Amino acid sequence: MKNFYKNFNEEDLIAAYLYMKEHTGEINEEMTEAINQKFNYNDFISKADNKTLLVKEKGRISYEIYQLVVQGSDLDSVFENISSTVLNNQELENFIILKFNEFSSVKVNRNIDRDTIFKSILGVFISSVIGLLFFLTTILITGVFSFFLLVPLYIINYFLIRQITGKTRDNLIVFLAVFISVIISTLLPFVFFT
Repeated sequence: MKNFYKNFNEEDLIAAYLYMKEHTGEINEEMTEAINQKFNYNDFISKADNKTLLVKEKGRISYEIYQLVVQGSDLDSVFENISSTVLNNQELENFIILKFNEFSSVKVNRNIDRDTIFKSILGVFISSVIGLLFFLTTILITGVFSFFLLVPLYIINYFLIRQITGKTRDNLIVFLAVFISVIISTLLPFVFFT
């Protein structure tokens, strides 16, 4: 019988090892054989354990950064409050900057302010008109109404509102604006033609 793990590189074999160890608690003979053929077994297990430790440490650090960002802390404050015995200083600094920027942009994106509300209202009007034109054109060309037209209509309206507000549908106001504009764009043709 051919060994399934024989052609795995080290990274893939570590991933398979960790997955199997996590889900079954032990590894099968084929994997043990593949590890012993390609690597020193104890060194391989040590690398796999270090990878697990690294993933857990990055998860812990990410959680702490997220909590600090939610509280409104700045980057300097995050640097002061987070340390690691697993990551070296340069890795920790790079990881903190990466996650701080990621979580900060999510926080800004989800922020509902007056500017977002006004731009969303403007976006509803503009996208409703453009969506209406798209919907009418498609119905007039095909001669048929189809619910499948709601998908491209949603995409068009979302794209327009996102461009106007600068925020994604993760923002509740933007999501509602897109939803309302799709409803308006869908219902207006029936109002005009009845």
